[in-house]
Amino acid sequence: MRKCVAVLTLLVAGACVPVTPDDGNTDWSVYLGDSGRQHYSPLDQITPENVDQLAVAWTYDSGEPRGTMYTSPLVVDGVLYGLSPQLDAFALDAATGEELWRYEPEDVGGAQRGLMWWEGVYGARLFYTAGRELLAVNPTNGTPVEGFGEQGRLDLTPPGEHDGSLSVTVPGLVFEDRLILGFSTSESADAYPGAIRAFSALDGSLLWQFDTIPAPGDAGSETWAEGALARAGGANVWTGMALDEGRGILFAPTGSATPDFYGVKRLGDNLFANSLVALDARSGALRWHYQVFRHDLWDRDNPSPPTLVQLERDGRMVDAVTLTTKSGHLYAFDRDTGESLYPVVQVGTLPSTLPGEMPAATQAVSTVAFSRQTFEVTNRTPEARAHVEAEIEGWDLRRWAPPRVGTVLLQPWYDGGAEWGGSAFDPATNSLVVNANDVPGILTLSEVPSGTSDYGTYARHCGSCHGLELEGTDTAPALLGIRDRMDGAEIREVMDAGSGRMPSFAHFDDAERRAVMRYISSEEPEPDEPTDELSYVLGGYVNLRDHEELPGNTPPWGTLNSIDLASGDIAWSVPFGNYLSHPDLGYGAVNYGGPVVTASGLIFIAATPDKLIRAIDTRDGGTLWEAELSAAGFSTPAVYSVHGKQYVVIAAGGGRLGPPSGSEYVAFSLPETP
Repeated sequence: MRKCVAVLTLLVAGACVPVTPDDGNTDWSVYLGDSGRQHYSPLDQITPENVDQLAVAWTYDSGEPRGTMYTSPLVVDGVLYGLSPQLDAFALDAATGEELWRYEPEDVGGAQRGLMWWEGVYGARLFYTAGRELLAVNPTNGTPVEGFGEQGRLDLTPPGEHDGSLSVTVPGLVFEDRLILGFSTSESADAYPGAIRAFSALDGSLLWQFDTIPAPGDAGSETWAEGALARAGGANVWTGMALDEGRGILFAPTGSATPDFYGVKRLGDNLFANSLVALDARSGALRWHYQVFRHDLWDRDNPSPPTLVQLERDGRMVDAVTLTTKSGHLYAFDRDTGESLYPVVQVGTLPSTLPGEMPAATQAVSTVAFSRQTFEVTNRTPEARAHVEAEIEGWDLRRWAPPRVGTVLLQPWYDGGAEWGGSAFDPATNSLVVNANDVPGILTLSEVPSGTSDYGTYARHCGSCHGLELEGTDTAPALLGIRDRMDGAEIREVMDAGSGRMPSFAHFDDAERRAVMRYISSEEPEPDEPTDELSYVLGGYVNLRDHEELPGNTPPWGTLNSIDLASGDIAWSVPFGNYLSHPDLGYGAVNYGGPVVTASGLIFIAATPDKLIRAIDTRDGGTLWEAELSAAGFSTPAVYSVHGKQYVVIAAGGGRLGPPSGSEYVAFSLPETP
């Protein structure tokens, strides 16, 4: 069904990028373009010279807006496959937007960034995950594949007695008859231990599993203090993975071990947390690994899918894999050996004031950075500067300052540097295109009881998103006055089913449920009297802002960058996006979603809160075209052709950074020539 011939340069790179066949159809059949996560299209009908003529070809309203719709759709043989905010799957005529079928599974929810396409002995299947379940759909009519799992649904909950939260919010990789998946879990002490698993695309059976938290005696266990592995969690692969199909090597970026900010019960470097892990895609055997952060105390989990690239070394081209990080650093490794292709320096860290905490003595840091590593107070206006200077008085502003009771400034903040949108490889110039955030974060720890008090239970499970005093954060809304808006039954329903980015808390026992309900129902919430044993919790994932709610550091606050992979030098960097409250500043904005590079020298990207999708010149970062969407496109575009006509499509989901939620898919193309 899918016709796939590799462009010469990309054949060497180990990725399969479709070229337009005789019928004029060019697929986008893999999340982010290909298994190498190169975000690249060989299409060149839309060029820097005619891109200003792009116009809306069609729009499709996928359903009731809710939360944020992140999906990057797939296109196969002229049919587009996408997901609604409610995770209903649908198929459209990719040239017209006409709906062909719709699949509305019961009892699903959460966020999902894309889908998986598989073809084999049973024909073609469309896969996607919804919460804890993997769903298999017949792409011809939108019906469940009855022979897969239970009536087309497979529960991904790991076996055992663990009751923590778990979901899969990003497509896995399809390799031969395997579906390779990671998962998301909580960032607190009840997190599942991380694992990468391969399931049969035929029936859903488990084929292999690599545990990213090793068992005692296994490789990596020596980096954990005695007894720590028995209660360790996290180190999970929550973002996308990359695959070198020719070599059969899987590249998986792992998150931090849990709990995030207080590591007394997980002393040591904590392999394979905060690492890039290379596995044999057929067996799950470890090939090599590189740990980016040791004993992470700053929530520096790897957020982005790796990207397969080529770069020059000593006059020859090397097949490499790159990793972009929340700290704004770029790493590149030889795909076969794991050798670092950029210099890495050892930097000393600072001691902790928390009882029993022992930060790693040094961190190995790449010398290639695309985000600023130091904080400077905003100089936008005298009022803005005065506000921020008063705000940060008494904070610990030192780089590598560990968390404490009080506030540490984190530069860049929790959402990057790089984030889950990932980066694009331009084979014409051997450069990497990456959008980045460049704002400071507030890291405030508070002492909380570790027992079952109302405040302690709420703080551990809900406080980092909704705020310790129910005030809300950038991640989740305020809960003050929640009983004026929802009754007890409605609150319990949301706790059980989840909503938007919020996972299900159906695993709560009665005591935990009552404790959280009592705390969020308080008119003036106050902490309970703590027990003798204390733990520490983050006050919320927020960035430092001035009096007008703009970032509290010097601009730019969001950038789009092109990096020369051979040298690691920044070829160009431009401010990227604007905030709706200040649309004409030109200082950039926090952004979510990735770019796509085309063979004609264009970068297509949305990702910004100003609700625009842009075409950028790969040569200098100049904007050549832009169009306003109904909601911000916090997703990655897909680029494809039908009957020789090229299209660019984006899911306009909005739902964060101020813009409203949306549910439209919008496709653009050049007008018909007379």
